[in-house]
Amino acid sequence: MKIKLITCCAVALLATAQAKSIDNAKLSINKQNIKVWTYQNSTNPVVLYKAETHFDVPIEKAAALILDVEQAPRWVPYMGSVKVLSRDDSKGEFLLYMVLDFPFPLKDRDLVVKGKMSKDAQGMIHIQNKAVNQGYPLNPNYVRLTRYEGDWTFQKLGKQKVKVSTYGYADPEGSIPLSAVNLFVEQQPYEMLLKMKDELAKPRNYAALPIALR
Repeated sequence: MKIKLITCCAVALLATAQAKSIDNAKLSINKQNIKVWTYQNSTNPVVLYKAETHFDVPIEKAAALILDVEQAPRWVPYMGSVKVLSRDDSKGEFLLYMVLDFPFPLKDRDLVVKGKMSKDAQGMIHIQNKAVNQGYPLNPNYVRLTRYEGDWTFQKLGKQKVKVSTYGYADPEGSIPLSAVNLFVEQQPYEMLLKMKDELAKPRNYAALPIALR
């Protein structure tokens, strides 16, 4: 099955704060300098995840790649399309409409994501995403996702080094075996960070970060 929980989102439906605080985390993947932990919550059978890695690029470049959402389908696994519905760089707020490619015979999924970006006193950059139930008409060709949350955190470790962490949870809705969903939750963050590394290695110009992150 396919679902993007990024993104840009890359994948969140109990509060992400819960994902960060669960003590019984399982280290599911540890390779290619990428670690993925999964969390089980007693109130929901779908697992949550936390993934992290380090990139040898400036923090601004890593954050700019994630914020360049219209280019996400080029590299984010299973991302079909993204449309920016609104964006206020001074407030650090945005609203996105996303379509996720699912394999046949499953219907593709779509969702509306409300995002908030901020920079704390320690210089860490945070991007918080959450599905909302309004903002874009329902499409009968898609299954609308309404239970999703996903966070990105960027921590500067040096002039050319950044720690990137992503947390998430998503309910794909519909008749999909739970075992398949949970297996995907382990694999998707790993694939996303691996592709992110490849994308950051490409020669490319990035827009300056929004005012809220400077």
